Amino acid sequence: MDTSARGISAREIGRRIGASAMEVNQLLLSQEFLRGEPGAYGLTSKGEQFGSEREHWNGYGGIARRSFETTHYDPAIVEALDLAPENLAKVRETITMRKQAQSAASQLARAEAEKTFKQLMASKEAVAPDKGIDPVKVLMVVAGVVVVVGVSYGIYRGVARIKRVKAERASE
Repeated sequence: MDTSARGISAREIGRRIGASAMEVNQLLLSQEFLRGEPGAYGLTSKGEQFGSEREHWNGYGGIARRSFETTHYDPAIVEALDLAPENLAKVRETITMRKQAQSAASQLARAEAEKTFKQLMASKEAVAPDKGIDPVKVLMVVAGVVVVVGVSYGIYRGVARIKRVKAERASE
């Protein structure tokens, strides 16, 4: 990657300081270089001194979001950051707590959806008639099949007899 033309990304900063891109973004957020939340960061006036945002568009229109933004920083931002171990530890703790909160919210939403689904299914089962096998219907189907087979066999035998009788009359 040519970093001279557009600067370095959060991933590259993280590689240089021994942190992940997520940790770097959280560090930039805590030191007011960024604003927003994960996935929707923007540069503050302090951050604009060291970085720039570039929008990429893939050429397609339509309803879906067809573009995305990348943020690149001047390599001097590494010196401007407060990289004290306690700051990195605080950032990692913040990320861990956010992930745990997201996981708990997701599990709660999943449990609520499951509960609602089970209630809906229980109400549908209470309204729906019993779908057991009715022996009378089974007997009627079997009797119908026997009648169809019997009639078919009778027609087969009758046609064979008619052909035989015609053949005997023709030979007389």
